[in-house]
Amino acid sequence: MSGERVPAVVLGVEHPRGVAVVRSLGRRGVPVVAVERDTEARGLWSRYLSGTLLVSNDAEETVTALESLGRERGGLLIPTTDPFLVLVSEHFDRLARFFSITVPPWHVLEQLLDKPSCYRLAQQAGLATPRFYEPKDAAELDRLVSTLDFEAHRYILSIKTPRGTAADLRTGRMTKVAGDNAESVRQGCLDIAARTGEFPMIAEVIPGRSDGCVGVTMVVDRSHRAVISYCVRRLQLFLYALDSGFIHPYELGANVYCESVRDDEAVEAATRFVQAAGFYGAITVEFRRDTTSGRLVLIKADPRVVRATSLSSALGLDVPTALYSVFTGERHAVARIYPERIAWIWLTWYLDTIWQNRTRVPLRVQLWVVLKNAHRLRAFAYLSLRDPLPGVVDAFRLTQRVSVNATRAALRAALPENTTLGKLARAAKRRFMLWRERAAAREDRAITRA
Repeated sequence: MSGERVPAVVLGVEHPRGVAVVRSLGRRGVPVVAVERDTEARGLWSRYLSGTLLVSNDAEETVTALESLGRERGGLLIPTTDPFLVLVSEHFDRLARFFSITVPPWHVLEQLLDKPSCYRLAQQAGLATPRFYEPKDAAELDRLVSTLDFEAHRYILSIKTPRGTAADLRTGRMTKVAGDNAESVRQGCLDIAARTGEFPMIAEVIPGRSDGCVGVTMVVDRSHRAVISYCVRRLQLFLYALDSGFIHPYELGANVYCESVRDDEAVEAATRFVQAAGFYGAITVEFRRDTTSGRLVLIKADPRVVRATSLSSALGLDVPTALYSVFTGERHAVARIYPERIAWIWLTWYLDTIWQNRTRVPLRVQLWVVLKNAHRLRAFAYLSLRDPLPGVVDAFRLTQRVSVNATRAALRAALPENTTLGKLARAAKRRFMLWRERAAAREDRAITRA
């Protein structure tokens, strides 16, 4: 009976990774409870949910609500977003009284989420990392910026520890392109420090396109042994930075299309890194091959399930099921061999991406890349015939974005920049953006104080 099994409590179901966990466990008869802050999260529409707990942004209130849930049912906690990941890890001892927890305590997790600490740990394990800088104050920032070589390198700014505060308010991401001159880097750092109270890390961008990235996904048990592992290569990014004119072309963005590959060097490097960290749980260690040297360089570690988690089911490995088995003690046969070139896609974001990318690469070329390999597509972000509603909601949101973009394009055509009305409209927009940034800064400061 499904009621006899340990329930899974999935924290965060808006993103494809959360939906993938809900579906994988729900299909296997595991009772799944979603914990969410967003009342419109896509995953709340899943047919596989047996319960829902809506919580606020307040950490103490959320932990108290989880303790109450744990007293009633117990279960397995699976955080799928960085804010929930931090919350569970920081309150490990309180929550461990009621739940089995799939992430380690904060003293272990912090060294992976904190970018400078992550890179130092990787270096101690013998892995290559980007060159990085940690300004402590404005004076040190000025000194560091004066040493940067903008002719040979590009740089990004990165929030050191993800706590819900974005480096880039436009994209909501924890990293932001630093710019191509000293003043833009300096101003970017000052802006982030003003919002968060801490200067970001400055890191060199490793040259290479998206298909030069390989992620090693692993489920690691409490003895730090990988129960499953497989590699994924990115094929298309939702770009937030592109520099095709730079001497070493690079792309930065979010994964929307990828495929399974084999890379024994990357698996060996990821294994060393995880063991050095003393980590257990689900993790994806991302590397990029430097196009100038061929070196495998660690870019980041995501110590949770990632957006292409549903690909693991298509490979016969299934990360959510492996997590559940490891941390509940259930026995489950796990495959060790997986097929190569099996693909995953976030279809709505892919369509959005190729449209935005149409001036660089013709639409027909980008569409043909997917169509000719359609037979390899075995996994999707939200699409599922057995659980259709999250995909329907995702498609509806795409139509909303298309409608908004079309309206903006019509307004730009009707209000040219050189007209009085056009200037007034753009001045109003600038005022609105300034108001929004100040509102975000106030919220960031409130989160930091909490």
